[in-house]
Amino acid sequence: MSQFRGLPPAPGGGNNNDWDDWDPDRARKGYTGHIQALRDLALRPDVSIDLPSPVITQPARPDGGTLSPAGLAASARAETSDYLTVTYDLRDPGFVELYEAVIVPQWSVPFGRLLLSVFLTLPRDMGWQVLDVACGTGYPTLELARFLGQDCDLAGIDVWEDAIQMAKRKATDEWLRNVSFLVQDVMESDLPERAFDTLTCNLGLTSFPDRAGALGAMWRLLRPQGQLLLTVPLQSALREFLDTYYLTLRDLKLEDHMRTFAQLVASRLTVDETRKLIERSGFEVKRMVTDTFTMHFPTPVTFLRSPVIQTTFMPGWRAVIPDPTIRRLVFNEVERRLNARIEAAGGDLTMTVPMLCVSALRG
Repeated sequence: MSQFRGLPPAPGGGNNNDWDDWDPDRARKGYTGHIQALRDLALRPDVSIDLPSPVITQPARPDGGTLSPAGLAASARAETSDYLTVTYDLRDPGFVELYEAVIVPQWSVPFGRLLLSVFLTLPRDMGWQVLDVACGTGYPTLELARFLGQDCDLAGIDVWEDAIQMAKRKATDEWLRNVSFLVQDVMESDLPERAFDTLTCNLGLTSFPDRAGALGAMWRLLRPQGQLLLTVPLQSALREFLDTYYLTLRDLKLEDHMRTFAQLVASRLTVDETRKLIERSGFEVKRMVTDTFTMHFPTPVTFLRSPVIQTTFMPGWRAVIPDPTIRRLVFNEVERRLNARIEAAGGDLTMTVPMLCVSALRG
């Protein structure tokens, strides 16, 4: 069941919601269900968009569309490769299609829906200037463009050129004329300071190695009292796996790896840590909204091979155990325990993902 909580921005003290952080001392085997600016920019003219054309007749995307041969190859690789050795590169042919077909609907959309629900409550004026940071292939940028209409200007910015090309093509296909896309790093962009009324960032903050630097760049681009709206996954995302991995390391007496894993999870954001990070960057937090969604997988292997897991979490999980032989041993046991969880539950493998959406003002 989904949880929806509005957290007041009262300063001081920690929150008593234990669902948003992960404590290895509480790792458990069962769960209780608790579970004018843009028009003035000297933008480069759009280059021609030359993405591969789909030629396969069988549907291969959730929306019933088709993937190009490169996209199908990327999809097949995700379904058959060894999850402990496969790697993904944004520049690989077909990966942007895999991202759009699988990662966006499974991972970006639940967070984007939470962001859009809060966005609809924000006060706004005619002629709004909005920037969507780390926009990827244009979600939720294009949803925002449809909602705002022609009296507002919207831009999406991302360093991933293939994704920006796809976003441009989608905007063109929909005849959206109030949105532009830029291939730039927001931390090094030539966008004018204090140019935007609102900045949105769906899942992008955690992709920046320097989170404080990224927030500082966003602060500079906002006008005084401009609005920042962002989403992040919380520390206990995929808690069912976190507990299984940790307990496996414990039972195998791999104490050094236990500590490394606990440190890895502790580096991810909680509600309180997100608030402090944003406030230290010069913002005034006005609202924090939390929600959860669940991901379902028929088997542990489909979970571990999932492009969402492989691109977002698996590199860190692998690095916990540098020795490939020991790593293989541990993950074999993790698989066995996850299979036992499925058999006990009589269904599929369910993973819980708590989400946070923060609304803040530039001070």
